[in-house]
Amino acid sequence: MYNYIINKKNVQKVNNYFNSVKGSRNIPYGFGSKVITWFCKTRFAREEYFTKRLNIFRQFLKSLPGEYNEEELLPRNIYSNFLKGWRSSSISWMSEKKLPRYVTINGLEHLEKALKEGKGVIMLNSHFGLAQAALYIFPILGYQEFYTVVRAKGLESLKFEGSNKKNSPKILAFKNNSQGELFKQMYRAKEVLNKGGIVHLLGDGYHGMSAVNISFLGKLRGFRPSYAELSIASGAIVLPTFVDCAMKGKITVDILQALDAGNKDMKADDVREHMTKQYAKLLEDRWIEQPWNVHWKFIEKHLYQVDAED
Repeated sequence: MYNYIINKKNVQKVNNYFNSVKGSRNIPYGFGSKVITWFCKTRFAREEYFTKRLNIFRQFLKSLPGEYNEEELLPRNIYSNFLKGWRSSSISWMSEKKLPRYVTINGLEHLEKALKEGKGVIMLNSHFGLAQAALYIFPILGYQEFYTVVRAKGLESLKFEGSNKKNSPKILAFKNNSQGELFKQMYRAKEVLNKGGIVHLLGDGYHGMSAVNISFLGKLRGFRPSYAELSIASGAIVLPTFVDCAMKGKITVDILQALDAGNKDMKADDVREHMTKQYAKLLEDRWIEQPWNVHWKFIEKHLYQVDAED
């Protein structure tokens, strides 16, 4: 009976419905989260459906300086990475009244303080946990001037296609990674920030015009300082933000204190490096504290990067 109900064919059918526009609208967030939690805890999920992914995750855990209960973290790692498009688009259909049942926000005072002072805010997110949930949580809460930078092709993904447009961010889309496109988006983002708006960025992506090379958990990794350049150009503050999605759909958004922008005597290049190193250290700490929240593609990239020199 167990094998009849849980097999790859049936799981794929359910998966396809979750990953559809209809699924985003029709499957209640609470119910869907419970179904996903149940599946992630099954032996089938661990030993058959996600075998390759979890083998890489085990290798990743061994590379970290912390000590972990591997068996406890396996279902959490699956949950953090599985059906993210459905979860984020499903959130967009929540009301402001219902949102607190599932979402806790720490550090909202940092955002409020900056906006009251008329400053633009760069919300610096990462490919970590359920990052894209932020795209809908803040518009639901009434933050109308909330923008996100995204590649045009990404607008075809479920997290945008299946979302409630009334509770969605405003879009700053770029067509490709050419310098012309990136400069254009930088200019548009600067305009938003100069008017006291919020621009949501991912700080750990691999596209960009330049990189600050940093030793990150023993690997040499390049971080794109676009957010630092925007901050220098607009005077906006940079608020590092992390989104953890626990089993059964409970979401915690941590808005940290603003990155230090250095002093007036520092050159622009030094400020970029100063801010980028701060962010990289915060991200490194999160990877160690919550390794299950690291996205699978970023785990693979990390393991195959060149070792940093001592």
